[in-house]
Amino acid sequence: MAPPGVRLFNSASRQIEPFVPLVPGQAGIYDCGPTVYDWQTIGNLYRYIVSDVQRRTLEYLGYRVKSVMNITDVGHIAGDVDEGEDRMMIAAKREGRDPETLARKYTDQFMADRHKLNILDPHVMPKATAHIPEMIELIKRLIAKGNAYAAADGVYFDISTFPEYGKRLAGELTADLVAGARVDVNPNKRNPADFALWRAKKPGDLQFWDSPWGQGNPGWHIECSAMSMKYLGETFDIHAGGIDLVFPHHENEIAQSEGATGKQFVRYWIHFEHLKVDGETMSKSKGNYYTFRDVVEKGYSAAAIRYFLLSVPHNKQLNFTFDALAGAERTVASLRDFRARLSEAKTEPGSNDELREAAARALNEFEAGMDDDFNTSIALAAIHNLSRDVNTALARKRVKEENKKELLELLTRFDSVLNVLGDQRTEMLDSQVQAMIDERQEARRRRDFARADEIRVELANRGIILEDTKDGVRWKRK
Repeated sequence: MAPPGVRLFNSASRQIEPFVPLVPGQAGIYDCGPTVYDWQTIGNLYRYIVSDVQRRTLEYLGYRVKSVMNITDVGHIAGDVDEGEDRMMIAAKREGRDPETLARKYTDQFMADRHKLNILDPHVMPKATAHIPEMIELIKRLIAKGNAYAAADGVYFDISTFPEYGKRLAGELTADLVAGARVDVNPNKRNPADFALWRAKKPGDLQFWDSPWGQGNPGWHIECSAMSMKYLGETFDIHAGGIDLVFPHHENEIAQSEGATGKQFVRYWIHFEHLKVDGETMSKSKGNYYTFRDVVEKGYSAAAIRYFLLSVPHNKQLNFTFDALAGAERTVASLRDFRARLSEAKTEPGSNDELREAAARALNEFEAGMDDDFNTSIALAAIHNLSRDVNTALARKRVKEENKKELLELLTRFDSVLNVLGDQRTEMLDSQVQAMIDERQEARRRRDFARADEIRVELANRGIILEDTKDGVRWKRK
């Protein structure tokens, strides 16, 4: 029997649709991964948390999921303009590293952050630098079909050969939209909005490869087409990414992929809204630029961060504030306390029918929320409603043995999707806390900051908050 369907908002049709995969019972998902030239911000990590919950939901419903997320470890120009230095090159020069070493450093850090936030690893995580041959072959196909042309400074996609260009996701293509792509006047292009598939090597480039069009490096958009189709096929189910990628990145992916294959590229497009910080766009100049490490160092746990970022549906803009995060910290603690009270409750044999009905109602509400375009706010509300009912029953000693078992199993099922409760922890002894603090101090002395961060997060997840003061490290229980 095929798993039940999910209704999701498809950016291509601009409406809620039932999810009907290419292959019954299976789901292929491609997630636009990061460019690994710096630490990932909370805003960057937000969409990977949301994408993680969507994958977990499909697996919860019984789909066999194949998840692919790329790593962009080759430079591309911000905004896809044709001149200027790329981000990888700027960062490599800033840190005095070669691009490969730089990319490894920030890929490792990105994956460490994901693991702390309980984000599942993709089944396939292809790196752009390992797929240059696939990109070159795709460009060759486009040239052979008349969709692309070689120029003095690289290879370009000719948008006039794809009548649907810009309309699939962004709506009717307008002059303002093309202008918004930050294209410069380039005499080598046939049309001002033609986009680069291959960029010829320039003086000072730190990354370049041989190609039929001379040494150079691939355009930003071609990598996602080449890698997604290699691992998921020329047509696949779901492509996810931030709302900022709709144009030009995803429209360019559609044009070059369908231009080469003549087939529908993606069946369902999912886009996540931006994360605001104190009502404004995150930027270093505004002083509201936070990485995961920054937030953890302020004493907040990964579970609270994850809970807060799931508190609003992915298609609604979320405003990040530390007051709201502190509220999420308290909420996670209360949910964990609820589970602990339930787990430790002394119960008599039998079952309370009212609690069985409450559990069934919570399950229906949870699944209805996740089926409705992965609405995490409804799913979380179902858990809170259940905890209220069960806490009342616990106070009145009306929880029976069968109820207790059923409810704990239900919480585990819910958390297999949301992953905010985590494993049930045992209370730490003071001596254990001090031993871990000593280990953290030794790691900091060795400049092993990754291990020091891990210890801080582990302690936070177990209810211990550290405070670094001029007099040393202090700790307290939540």
